[in-house]
Amino acid sequence: MAFAGQVVLVTGAGGRIGRAICEQFAAAGAKVACCDVDPGRAASTVAGIRAASGTAAAVPGDVSVESQVEQIVSETTKTLGPIDVLVNCAGIFPNCPVVEMDVAEWDRVFAVNVRGPMMLSRAVARQMLARGARGTIVNITSPAGESARTGGAHYCGSKAALNMLTHTMAIELGAAGIRVNSVSPGLVLDSVVSLEHPPADEYPRAILQGIPVGRTARAEEIASAVLYLADAERASYVTGAILNVTGGAHPGRPHLPPSRRVEQGR
Repeated sequence: MAFAGQVVLVTGAGGRIGRAICEQFAAAGAKVACCDVDPGRAASTVAGIRAASGTAAAVPGDVSVESQVEQIVSETTKTLGPIDVLVNCAGIFPNCPVVEMDVAEWDRVFAVNVRGPMMLSRAVARQMLARGARGTIVNITSPAGESARTGGAHYCGSKAALNMLTHTMAIELGAAGIRVNSVSPGLVLDSVVSLEHPPADEYPRAILQGIPVGRTARAEEIASAVLYLADAERASYVTGAILNVTGGAHPGRPHLPPSRRVEQGR
C-alpha cells in the first residue's frame, strides 16, 4: 500500500471531501489523524475508518486559533507519530455581497481559509525540517481563487491567497524535499447530480451549465487527486501545482453558445 505506516493529518475531516480523503488514505495503509472543529464529525469519520479495519484518531480543533493548531500537531504526533502528509481541507464559504458584509465575516473567512493552512503548514514543516523528512503538504483550494463570483469576495480572495501560499511554500521548502501542492475541486454535493437529472436548487443548476462533463463531482474523485499529489513516488517531481478537478469547468464558460454576433456588432 502506497502510504503504509505514514501519518497523515487531514483538517475538515468531517466534511464531504475531508471524509473521503481520510478514508482513501486509511485504505492505502496510512494512520490518519482526523481533525475537525466539530468533535462529533471527527469521531464519525474515525468510526467509519476503524469499521473498515483502518487506523485513525480524532483530533478536534479550530485551525484558525494558533494555540489549537499547535495542539492539533502535538496530539497527532503523540498519538500516531511524526506527520508525513498534511492535507489542509478545512474551509468555510459564506456568500455575501461586499456592501452587506461586516468585517467580522471577512476576517473569519480569511482566518479559517488562509491563516489556518499557513499555521498548520508552518508547524508541520518545522517538524519535517527538524527530522529531515521529505514530507508533503496538500491544500484544498477552489476555482473561486481564479474566478470571481457574486457574494464571494472574501471566499474568492481567501482561495487566491491559498494558491499563492502554495506556490511560495513550494519554493521555500523544495530544497529540503518537502513538496507543496493544491487540489482545486469542482462542486461536490451529497450525491452526484447531472444535466439529465438537474437539482431543484437554482445554484447547482446554474453551475451544471458550466461543467463540460455534465455532472457534479464525487468526493472520492477529489480524494484520489489528493492521494496522487501526496504520493512520494508517483508525484515526486510535482510541487507548486494547482491541480484542477472540475469536470472541465475551470478553463472558461462552456455553457455559452457559439455566436458571431458579438464580433459583427463591434
